[in-house]
Amino acid sequence: MNFVKTPQGPVELCQPEPAQLRALREVLPLGAVQYSNTPNGARFGLVMKCGDQEVFAVKQQPVEVPNESAITCFRANSILIALSLRTYIENGFSGYMMPCAYMRNKGDKGVEAGIAYFGAPNPNGKEALDFPHDNAFDNQFGTGFTLMLMQSIRAIQAASKDSGITLQTPIGLDYRPRSALETLGFGFLVQGTLIYCLKTQVREDDPVWTVLRSTGIEHVIHIPSVPAEITPDELPIAKPSAK
Repeated sequence: MNFVKTPQGPVELCQPEPAQLRALREVLPLGAVQYSNTPNGARFGLVMKCGDQEVFAVKQQPVEVPNESAITCFRANSILIALSLRTYIENGFSGYMMPCAYMRNKGDKGVEAGIAYFGAPNPNGKEALDFPHDNAFDNQFGTGFTLMLMQSIRAIQAASKDSGITLQTPIGLDYRPRSALETLGFGFLVQGTLIYCLKTQVREDDPVWTVLRSTGIEHVIHIPSVPAEITPDELPIAKPSAK
């Protein structure tokens, strides 16, 4: 499928160029691996764990919801992320940002259905050079990440306000490893002005495409991906610059 049809017009699914894949692999904390053939349609694995190392995110934690409401919140968050991308890239940042809907079972309390923000600034981008270091999360992710995070959050909040789609009220921002997020939805990743679609299954009845196209986005780079775990001896392949 090269195009996804929507009422607003098609969204083109572009094939990644080798240079784009190399640049993306370089900016990801633990890199990425490529698959030749997988049953679920994934062609790439974004490495989330390598031995004892794990990729961290900042989770925007909401109040728990009943089990029967969790999937609705998860889907709403996924749609809001898609709605926010156009606004976010207008900031002109050069690093990568990957907001993901997630669900975490809290037992009798219900389900925590929030948004987790993975990302990293570009040391040579405006996010790192034009703004002061922010101790909130820059110490963990690099100078400029806190700014990127806050602008992503604001874009999602604006999308909720404009669309009327409910965004669960957050009760905090916490620094957490991927394993603490449980169910993680891979939707879209932004690097600079490029928008990557990570979905392994693309369906025209997925409302994400309609809302994405409604914001004026006409094409994305399609890299069907899943979270991956590798051994330390595989790290030089996943991220050649890693020490």
